Amino acid sequence: MSYEIYFPRGIAKGNAFCNRENERNRLIANIKSRQHTLIMSPRRYGKTSLVKYAVDELPILFGEADLFVAVDAKRVEQQILAGVKKIISEINTPIEQVLEIIRQYFKKTSAKWTVGTQGVNIALIPEGSNDPATTIMEALQALEDLLSKKNKQAVFFLDEIQEIGEVAEGKGIEGALRHVAQQTHYLSFVFSGSNRHLLARMFYDKARPLYKLCDRIVLDRIDEQHYRKHINKLARKRWNSNLDDSVLEALFTLTERHPFYMNGLCLRLWESDLKRAPSSEDARIYWINMVTEERQEIARELSTLSAGQRKILIAITEGHTRELTGKVFLNKIYMTSSSVVEALKILEQRDYIERKTNGEYHFIDPLMAAALRLYFNDKDF
Repeated sequence: MSYEIYFPRGIAKGNAFCNRENERNRLIANIKSRQHTLIMSPRRYGKTSLVKYAVDELPILFGEADLFVAVDAKRVEQQILAGVKKIISEINTPIEQVLEIIRQYFKKTSAKWTVGTQGVNIALIPEGSNDPATTIMEALQALEDLLSKKNKQAVFFLDEIQEIGEVAEGKGIEGALRHVAQQTHYLSFVFSGSNRHLLARMFYDKARPLYKLCDRIVLDRIDEQHYRKHINKLARKRWNSNLDDSVLEALFTLTERHPFYMNGLCLRLWESDLKRAPSSEDARIYWINMVTEERQEIARELSTLSAGQRKILIAITEGHTRELTGKVFLNKIYMTSSSVVEALKILEQRDYIERKTNGEYHFIDPLMAAALRLYFNDKDF
């Protein structure tokens, strides 16, 4: 059998979903109270899984727009319109009645839209002269009006929201979203993003339209105690026994409890030919296999960095995690203090590393850190 239902590469559902109880309860409470929410974490931490799991618990009308693929304002518009149409299609009312409500709304507001059907799909087509920000605002306002008339609540999930700030006309779209979000009573917004630097500018810069619009939920790595319970439950299904504590510790150390890599390593172990529960050495072997398989992709990503930035990443994997502008460290890597400061700033902005409250720098991606140790360091790990 495939064990991906327990350790998914994509969205975690049902028994594959591990804990996040506090975050889930908080998100559900926000949705019920119409409080818009911003979810922040590095990529592959399970933001989408959290949102969809929470929505399934309610249940509630749901639409989404994945803005990771938004290369321009028109693409943002298309993604958001697709989410609007999905919510409309889920309302349990004859489609012609729904469309007539939307037509009457646009007529009342003098907005020029074509509303109808294309085969089995809903057609919402704005006037050609509309800019993307206006189109998005009018579509969301029409959706709010429809929800109010049908007394329905809905959630609109905008994933990788920081991408809006990177496109031309992005500030106008941010303004449109704020204008709608401040007036909704039936439509709740959940925003998520993985670039914390861009998100901080978007939601915590007084000059930006989305300033302090949302309650913020920051996803961290799942606690060991929750992983132990979750993994052992699935180990008993596979091998009729719990994993030894040394194996669990190996899983936690290798993956650093990064959700994506924890799932990836466990999936390999569960789908292996092992007749008995894996050992810590088995976990290490399969982890090295994962690192080796990703070597080309990691090399490609590292090639986008400067030589100085790569030096600092390698040094961090060697244990140089603090006082990186000190004389000893500067002499080791042959860089000036100002060059190190600038490199650290860029690496933080691009989410390669993060600075902990104790001043230590830490890799966000454990697989990349492992690859650097394996290929650029003689130390065993």
